[in-house]
Amino acid sequence: MTPVAGVDRWEVLEKIGAYAAGELEGEDAREAEQQIFDRPDYRRLAESYARMLVMLSTLASEEVEAPEVVISYAIRRAYVSAFLRQAETFIGALGRSYLDALIYYFGLRPVRRESYGGGT
Repeated sequence: MTPVAGVDRWEVLEKIGAYAAGELEGEDAREAEQQIFDRPDYRRLAESYARMLVMLSTLASEEVEAPEVVISYAIRRAYVSAFLRQAETFIGALGRSYLDALIYYFGLRPVRRESYGGGT
């Protein structure tokens, strides 16, 4: 998930999470709904929050304690998922940089000439 128009990633996570938990009202709720409607990645995030809340409420109502193996597996999966997302972002940016360099090197894109405030 990438920041949109200067919106911090954590603010988005918090807002979507609060919406999924039913903690937003009025204009805040409508704004969160619009973001979820407009962005597929926000929609998936809201769905994830909703599934997590259902799972937590189910576990809380049944008073079932999750085995340590399940908890450590979930934590490992979260770490691996976060790492892979960051690696994908990094590799994508690196690939774009190399591609831009090759395009520039082979002269496939015309170079824009800017005037530096000198004469005419």
